[in-house]
Amino acid sequence: MYVPHRVLLALRVSTEMGLVLATAVATATFVATPLVLSAVAERFSVSVGTAALFSASQLGWFVVGSWTAGRFVQPSARLFVASLLVLALSNLVSAVVTAFVLLVIVRGVAGLALGVLTWLSYSQVFGNAERTSDIAVVGPITGVVVAPLFGLLLRVSDVRSVFVVLAVVALVPLVAIPRFSAIPQRRDVRNRAMPAALVLVGALGFVTLGGSAVFVFTGAIAADRFSLGAFELSLVFSANAAAGIPAARWRGARPLAGAWFLVPAICALAIGRLSEPAVFVTAIVVWGFAFWVAVPGTYNLLAERSRFPAERAGDAQAVMAAGRSVGPLLGASLVAGGSYAVLTGVGALILAAAALVIVSVELGSSPAVTVDG
Repeated sequence: MYVPHRVLLALRVSTEMGLVLATAVATATFVATPLVLSAVAERFSVSVGTAALFSASQLGWFVVGSWTAGRFVQPSARLFVASLLVLALSNLVSAVVTAFVLLVIVRGVAGLALGVLTWLSYSQVFGNAERTSDIAVVGPITGVVVAPLFGLLLRVSDVRSVFVVLAVVALVPLVAIPRFSAIPQRRDVRNRAMPAALVLVGALGFVTLGGSAVFVFTGAIAADRFSLGAFELSLVFSANAAAGIPAARWRGARPLAGAWFLVPAICALAIGRLSEPAVFVTAIVVWGFAFWVAVPGTYNLLAERSRFPAERAGDAQAVMAAGRSVGPLLGASLVAGGSYAVLTGVGALILAAAALVIVSVELGSSPAVTVDG
């Protein structure tokens, strides 16, 4: 009964609303992925493992957009508007294509636009704990709202309706186009990352690699073991997102934030090895809370260990997206070659290793002197 009240409180942000809305649009797209995976496989008559290629394409091009934007362009309202329009058109085309290979290509275009939008948002807030918290909390808030909506759409219609809704939603941030601050950068030379920052960026990539390898298949696990439909699963994902709201919104210190990534590792093991529905739901919900405790704290740690925080913001988003794009492919290979227990065990091992690396960086390095603030 307290979730709606907490959602309203979390919406009190000091960051430009256009950036918040753009982040919500990106989050909605990624929230849809595990829900529509089976529906995409059914629509195009491919296996679930093959259907995961559309997610890999979307996230792979997200990497390109997020990584290259920080190298070659300045934040601007024109880039913001163009990215939203490309995203909306890509979502609309995704609803009407009839060949799976075309869907993979179109989702790649959508991923490129999403990468640029996400970089635009984080480039304006990175290094500011309060504004980073504003952006971080958008993820779980969006998940609470859109996961049941997508589940309901899949129950009464099909996957095409989800893409149409995503196309409409992509236009919403146009009502609040933000003003952007330029970032000092040398366009011809990539600023070298500090060793500690480089290690943190890599560890974040492994976090999303291990996490997405398991999480994108939680819908299949729920359907196979507990006969959960898309709508019921969407409610579980909504609870996962709701648990993350207070964690992401916390503006106090987050010491040893990386240690919290050990909790999703334990949850992954529980999902794969225990067969009680209550354990599955609890693990998904606890995963959401722990993840959103860890991510903003690790972002702040990365900013402290970086001389060029804005560039590292793009690097972190790109490498995390790379992890998310490879994760489903890793998951598909493990499911095909073994069982869900093998999949979740490997995912848990990767998450735990990344958590320990992040903690070791925090304990073993000192803050850098910031150049681009």
